[in-house]
Amino acid sequence: MIELLPPEPPAPPPARSGRGATKVIVAAVLALVVVVALINSQRNRDSAVGQLSDRQLTQAPSNQATPDGPGPRDRRPERLPLVACPQIRDEESRLGYRCIDNALQQDGSDTYLGLRITLNLEVEPGWLISQGSGNPRSLASPPSNDVVTFRQARQARETRRAAAPALPSADQVRAEVRRRTELALAEAYGDNPTSRSLAERPRSFGGVQGYQILTEITINQAYRERRGLSTRTERLWTVGLPTTAGVSIFMLSIPDNRSDLWAKAEATVATVHVL
Repeated sequence: MIELLPPEPPAPPPARSGRGATKVIVAAVLALVVVVALINSQRNRDSAVGQLSDRQLTQAPSNQATPDGPGPRDRRPERLPLVACPQIRDEESRLGYRCIDNALQQDGSDTYLGLRITLNLEVEPGWLISQGSGNPRSLASPPSNDVVTFRQARQARETRRAAAPALPSADQVRAEVRRRTELALAEAYGDNPTSRSLAERPRSFGGVQGYQILTEITINQAYRERRGLSTRTERLWTVGLPTTAGVSIFMLSIPDNRSDLWAKAEATVATVHVL
């Protein structure tokens, strides 16, 4: 008699290899990395949009690229206040004055002459009547340890006012007026101009003692011919006054093809006052 044995149970499936398990783990890690990257990408986009809005709100005219503050992230150009003739108020420089001619139009700041507010009127192609004001912080190369800035943070302004800093001395005002006049001769009248001082004296402006220099500038003939200028000479009035902003400066420059305004210039300069 043949004995029938029960059938053997089926063999268990082979165990998953270590390589397969590794693949599963790697896939899970990659999925987690992708999720984290997507979250960070969205955060970065939101941050970039916020930064762009800030730059647009504080964007200044293209010819004003003056840095501000101690670090690169704070260096934004200032949106200058709009001013118009006949009466100008430069709050940052603490000066007010009238225009020599109501046809003058506001232009960008002049960091070489240190004029935060400038008003110009073209008298011939490439040559202007120019008038404006500024303070030591308006210069590209400020004196002593002054910081270059067109824009002061509100907290810094309030701190300076609360501290009530001492006003510049008469000697400091005179030295700065002379320095600004020399700077103008070097930067604003073409190549190798010559000059002579017509008047230099202390002067009271609205009850505040300041200093004034009147300079006559002769434009270099070769420069005139190269530029096709009819202007031969120009007169520059430079005024300095002690203010809480430092030595604040007013300048008025009139070429000889508008010499009819020279007689009026003294009366215009006399309107300069501390705000």
